[in-house]
Amino acid sequence: MNETSTPDREEATAVFETASLTEPDAPDAAREQPMARPTVRWGALVWSLIFGAVAATTLWVVVDRPRRDAVGEWLLDLSPLAATLYLLLALGSLVAVFGIVALIRRGERARR
Repeated sequence: MNETSTPDREEATAVFETASLTEPDAPDAAREQPMARPTVRWGALVWSLIFGAVAATTLWVVVDRPRRDAVGEWLLDLSPLAATLYLLLALGSLVAVFGIVALIRRGERARR
């Protein structure tokens, strides 16, 4: 049984090797053109850094009980005006990040 399977294996290997060495038919212009560099998704990078910073800060607060209690007391002692101003500050920062990401995207498109 091994005697008959060995020539088949050699033929299959030879066919595979010659098939993998041949180049598909392509126009000469396509072969001469350099491949485009992959684009870096800078907007995704900015958002991942922001989410990572928020996650690290949350973890830093939650891990230690005295820090967690201090943040809880700070939140309970906030006046409505201060809470509103902090909320507006957070929304303004979010809008600024959207603007920065839009500028980065526009720059990426203009570069292409």
